Amino acid sequence: MTRSRVRSPQVSKTISTLAAFGVVLAGSTAAWASDSTAKAPETRPTAVVDWDDERQDVDGFGGSFAFHKAGSIQRLGEPQSSEMLDMIFDDEAGIGLDIVRVMVGDGGIGTWGDQLYDGPTHTIEPEPGAFVWDQPNWEEVKPTFDHYQVWLMREAQARGVDTILASAWSPPAWMKENSSVRRTADGLPNRLRTDMYDEFADYLAEYVIGYEREFGIRISHVSPTNEPDLSTSYSSSQWTPEELRVFVRDHLGPTFAERGVDAEIVLGEAVRFDESFVLPAVTDPEANQYVDVVAAHGYAGLVDGATRAAPGAFATSQQLGTPIWQTEYMNQGSPRDRLFVNNTMTDGLRYAELIGNLFNETQISAYFWWWPVANNGADGSDLIRLVNTGTPQSGNPTETGEYRIFKRYYTVGQYSRFVDPGDVLLGATPQPAPGVTLTAFKDPETGEFAVVLVNENAHDVTLDLALEGGFPLPDRRPALAAYRTSASENLVRLDDVRVHDAGVTTTLRAGSVTTFVPAEGALPGLPDRKDVFSTYPAEENDGTSPGVRTTPVTDRGLVATGVRDGAWLRWANVNFADGSAAGFADQKGELRLHADVRSTSSTPTILEVRIDDPVHGAVVGTLEVPPGTGEWTTATTWVDTSPDGGAYGFHDLYLVAQGDPAGAAHASLLDLDYATFSD
Repeated sequence: MTRSRVRSPQVSKTISTLAAFGVVLAGSTAAWASDSTAKAPETRPTAVVDWDDERQDVDGFGGSFAFHKAGSIQRLGEPQSSEMLDMIFDDEAGIGLDIVRVMVGDGGIGTWGDQLYDGPTHTIEPEPGAFVWDQPNWEEVKPTFDHYQVWLMREAQARGVDTILASAWSPPAWMKENSSVRRTADGLPNRLRTDMYDEFADYLAEYVIGYEREFGIRISHVSPTNEPDLSTSYSSSQWTPEELRVFVRDHLGPTFAERGVDAEIVLGEAVRFDESFVLPAVTDPEANQYVDVVAAHGYAGLVDGATRAAPGAFATSQQLGTPIWQTEYMNQGSPRDRLFVNNTMTDGLRYAELIGNLFNETQISAYFWWWPVANNGADGSDLIRLVNTGTPQSGNPTETGEYRIFKRYYTVGQYSRFVDPGDVLLGATPQPAPGVTLTAFKDPETGEFAVVLVNENAHDVTLDLALEGGFPLPDRRPALAAYRTSASENLVRLDDVRVHDAGVTTTLRAGSVTTFVPAEGALPGLPDRKDVFSTYPAEENDGTSPGVRTTPVTDRGLVATGVRDGAWLRWANVNFADGSAAGFADQKGELRLHADVRSTSSTPTILEVRIDDPVHGAVVGTLEVPPGTGEWTTATTWVDTSPDGGAYGFHDLYLVAQGDPAGAAHASLLDLDYATFSD
């Protein structure tokens, strides 16, 4: 791997400070791309957050568990099932998602790729008028009915999730024109029959009523369509915008009212992120009285590097004050998904900017990821990937217990962990500097708040953050807690920041997301789980042998010097998983480690890659460093990730120098700047 001075996974280390009042933010050395020609602007920008400028209400952050993905978590067994659930739903141990999205069952079968799979969930009405809970064998069938989703919803509710969105991919086959839940080869329309509108409305009402009565699950929101603009080989059903208007106005809304169903109606969920599929309904007062949320997916229509909605995409919904939800998005569907870099901070920053822009510009109230935790391949569709020997669609859904956490998990968590349902978006400077996005929220009941700053630049940015209006800061020693995700950090808690004159001056690390909240009662940082998608700066180590120092070097920042024969640097708790960084079955074990080094020896040097102990730990890679020329170079090695004795699962990582022990009284062999992984 050749070194590039501007590169997303690599590092520079410019010391960051809180410039005003001499307050230093500990741990703020930059760990991102750096170009010696890319200097931060000399004038310091100001970002203003106005406590009294209240915008739209926040409904939360969510994720889907459709297509049996909850089963992947359940099959892990305890305690790992609970660990995964806590990593998704819990604020203390995870990123605190607030909303669960599930599939309304249709009972059919479908294909995914070239594989046949069972229906996404069981249908509550296999044939007209025959609801499952009215059948004589219901108590026998009940424990296995939709058991993955039922289990997941109960577990989420036990962790404080109150919002559950049930979306219908398709009505049951017997309601459809083509008698199928999916596209058929006979060319018949993949649509709900017009004479079945009342039956489908009653089906959705019965679903809400039955799940609460039979399973103790309160479905808070119902969407009659998932991607009504698609007809696919898996569960799907096409609608026109006019058909949705008629269905909601004349059937679904009146049926919910008549049967006392208080679940809110979410309308749209088209592939394209705009309001085109709901315009006839929201501009018809009789229909609009039943539309509680306008929703769309992010797979088309996003612009400017796919980080914002097109101008005017939801103009009518905004004018009407109807909540707007982005209910599904992921990386899937693009060649970018197959690239290692798209699991790194480059990918995480894109989603962090997108979330900020959608709240600020599109005025969304909720943002959803597709699969938060999933047993699947390397298609970019999950925040946490469960390593497996197959997939549910292939009929061999065997989870191994290992997992990958991608950088997008942490950057989404920079919002979702600190912003809750009932919060309100605040008026703020949305782009206080080029490449910087700011989003701010408050809880009007408790006075809690969160300010999220995304710095996409390849250099640090120093700015003044002014907290205007009635910010409820304590009189004595007001302070903010700071949390950051960067190329080398995963939602770490930094030192608290003192507030002076209702503001702070802060330096945002290059390529990072930073969240500020009131220090009093703030959450801890997330548990230290390092990953192969992060950068490992030499100065951000978890321990070194005696004599190894960190020294500033021009154009490099801090580097490790004094690395002699037998000297080592350690990074704790690195997740090697199964060695397949990109996740493809044919790439298992294809993991490489790279170290940017400068030899200070006249003879070749070896950097051993060891796990768990610098002396007795297994050697899983060997980096060869040629004799010194004064130039920095990149040394590379394959990493042994075999389950039997290799770097498989979690291990401490050691880089250990080996050279001529008799040479020049154990003189320095090399300087080390950083290490990275690739596939």
